[in-house]
Amino acid sequence: MDELVFRLTLSGFNSNMKHLLLSVCILSSLLSYGQKKCDCVLKDDYIKHRDYDSLRIYRDVDLLKESRRFLQSKSASCNAYGYHLKAVQAIETADYEHAIIYLDREKVLLDSLRCKQLNYLESYVGYGDLLLRIGNYDGAVTNYSKALALLKQVDNKSLQSRVLLSLSNALSKLGNEDKARGYLALAHPLVKILPDGPGKVESLYNLSARYYHQYQITSNAALLDSAQHAAFFGIRLAKSIGYKTAFIRGYNLLEDKEYHEKNYRQALVYLDSALYFTVPAVHPFERNGIYADMADIYLELKQYDKAYLCADSSLSNAVLLNNPYKVKNALELLYNCSKLNGEYERALTVYEDLSLMRDSVLKLESNKAFSDLEEKYHRVRKEKDESQYVQDKRLLEQQRQIGNLRSKLFTIGLVITALLAFYIFIVFRQKNMRSKQKRLEVEQRLHRARINPDFIYKALSNLQGIAANESGNSDMVRKLASFGKLVKQSLESSHDDFLTLDKEIEFLTYYMELQRDRLNNSFSYRFEVDDQIDQSDVCLPTMILQPFIENTIERGFVNLGHPGTILLSFKLHGDNELHIKIFDNGKGLKAAASGRASQIINDRLYLLNKMNKDSASYLIREPDSGGVCVEIFLPLITREMAESRKRDV
Repeated sequence: MDELVFRLTLSGFNSNMKHLLLSVCILSSLLSYGQKKCDCVLKDDYIKHRDYDSLRIYRDVDLLKESRRFLQSKSASCNAYGYHLKAVQAIETADYEHAIIYLDREKVLLDSLRCKQLNYLESYVGYGDLLLRIGNYDGAVTNYSKALALLKQVDNKSLQSRVLLSLSNALSKLGNEDKARGYLALAHPLVKILPDGPGKVESLYNLSARYYHQYQITSNAALLDSAQHAAFFGIRLAKSIGYKTAFIRGYNLLEDKEYHEKNYRQALVYLDSALYFTVPAVHPFERNGIYADMADIYLELKQYDKAYLCADSSLSNAVLLNNPYKVKNALELLYNCSKLNGEYERALTVYEDLSLMRDSVLKLESNKAFSDLEEKYHRVRKEKDESQYVQDKRLLEQQRQIGNLRSKLFTIGLVITALLAFYIFIVFRQKNMRSKQKRLEVEQRLHRARINPDFIYKALSNLQGIAANESGNSDMVRKLASFGKLVKQSLESSHDDFLTLDKEIEFLTYYMELQRDRLNNSFSYRFEVDDQIDQSDVCLPTMILQPFIENTIERGFVNLGHPGTILLSFKLHGDNELHIKIFDNGKGLKAAASGRASQIINDRLYLLNKMNKDSASYLIREPDSGGVCVEIFLPLITREMAESRKRDV
């Protein structure tokens, strides 16, 4: 089946406006290119999995393996985050010397990319964690505060709660307990709504530790209960996701409450549970603390033999840590156990080792103090020697900034000039298009004002034949009246863009009756109008239906072997569209070429869409049963709307 489809649509923006928007988008892309260098998709995916995704089953994350994946990327921003992950791993294993190196490398890369401050968020958190561990609490507070300010720009409640709790911890170390309690109060509701995962478990444990510290300061029993509840919920969540290593810290936190309430037996149960989940070669730090706590409890219970065994195990793990401070503390605990148990010879031996270890610790502290003093001396001297160099460098930096500012101003000037020139071009272009549009309107008026001359000639010839027959004078008078009304309405419509539906039906009736008289009633016609349509209020563009009807009669019904039929239907399509259908049973599209009719309706709908920003269209097809079907889709226009548009024009 052959089918011809004509669709006419017009968007709200013309092609020139689209070009302007495209130019603005290109300029925006060029301006944002610098920030895109700071983006890292790998980092975004990692943070999403770490802070936003809920986990049903815990999966251990190998930070060193993850860092290698980032460092192998071609993106400098991803490389920076690779160093950040290595720093996190170093902090967790108490390798603070390498941690500061990796964090500094991360910062150098971000500085070289000239990234926005938001890209430094994880870096600030890393510096804060490191400085908190090594006792630089002022520095920790500074970095955590910067991170907290940046977190206002992103919705990361997991990281926000962790920073709030760490900031509370650092402030407590500085003795500022009021602010510490304030940040603790802000963190609590955030921790409750975090997605289930290891991050929420750690936040619950940090919350428990902070409440326990506040209990030690205030002796408020409610705070001790809060600490226990947070630890309990952390353990329950760790069980549900299979986060077994988290049980170590969780049971340690539960033990704190029982110890202070002197429930020593229950405290030992919790410590045994924590010890069960440790691996000797992996958790010497945790095992050192657990055995030390168990030794303290056995001392309270006066079970000195068991206390000594626990203290000895604590010492073994301190040696594995190669931490002189931990070794000294374990020896002191071992000495107290031996002395209280009456084993003075063993106590004397331990005391000798303890004395040596104390000397070693004092020597380390003395060396550290001397190194710090020497470093300070060299730093002051270096700063004094380089003061002139710093001044020169500052001057050069100012000159460079002035040069960059000039370049930016010049670039902005070029962009503004280009946009202004483009705007002027658009204005003149629009003016030219308005002139063309006006010319099209004039041409369309000529189309509307002109009925096909052949029809006028044939109609007059038919009336002449009737006049020659004296018996047809009354019929001739009737037909002359119809013809006069047809010509009068056609001429009047040349000054109107719209005609009401009842007037259009009346006009088409005059026209088809004259055609029927001329062709000896060789065809019939009928109108079908939807009952919901108010014919006196709904308007149509003038002269868009008559060309199709004329084409059907003059071409589609020529030498037709059966009576012709024309059906015109008018129906509502939705709430805001009028659906018009013209159907005939003629010879089809090949015989009924519709060039003139199509040209007229194309021009008419173009002007309608252009001037009124409507979406009108039409469709010509050949049904399976034969003939031609023309479907026209027009916006529903009332008489008030038509008069308003006429006033606007």
